[in-house]
Amino acid sequence: MPPRMGFVSSDPGVAQIVAALTCGERLALRRAEANVRLAPDGRARVQQEGVVQTERESLELLEARLAEFGGPDLEARFLPFFESFFEATGPQDWVEAQVFHYIGDALVAEFANDVIRVLDPVSGEVVRRALCERDEQDAFALDQVTAALRDDPARTERVAAYARRVAGEALTQTRRALDSSDEITEMLGGEEGEKRLLLDLLDKHRRRLDRLGIEAVDAEPE
Repeated sequence: MPPRMGFVSSDPGVAQIVAALTCGERLALRRAEANVRLAPDGRARVQQEGVVQTERESLELLEARLAEFGGPDLEARFLPFFESFFEATGPQDWVEAQVFHYIGDALVAEFANDVIRVLDPVSGEVVRRALCERDEQDAFALDQVTAALRDDPARTERVAAYARRVAGEALTQTRRALDSSDEITEMLGGEEGEKRLLLDLLDKHRRRLDRLGIEAVDAEPE
């Protein structure tokens, strides 16, 4: 059952966070759809189509909540940051596509989980359901990447370089997006709160790379 809508916070920072997450999810859906064609077999294709369906349902949840704050026009200020991220992180093959999901989607989920605390209860529940419940998707991506590295250890460095690029771009564009909004920065506790959030995301990212046996070098934001 979807969360009950209705209550709309008057805090502009809440609307902006929902708008930013909706904008990101819109482009994430396009990336997930594009990744279907990279699937090496029928099982992988079915799994990736499931990812597409999850992203579509998540976008619908976020769009419905955003409409209560004023609609898609609120997304415009954040679009350049997401476009820069997705343009810089296009995967070349199936393994990179799964690295993107394992690293990129996880950073989004962790960011969303961190900002729920500053949202109103309705928006927080929408964000949680839309972006923070990805365990099956995460496990599949990790399985695909670790199997590929086990079968061909020589590709480890290329996968590592791509993982660092995804994380570095994600953290850099997140910082730029946050810096573009005084309202969001204030909600997060000012510049120090923003810094703590980004460092926490980086720490969690390093732990995720540990599971792949990849050293987290050059993943820091600018």
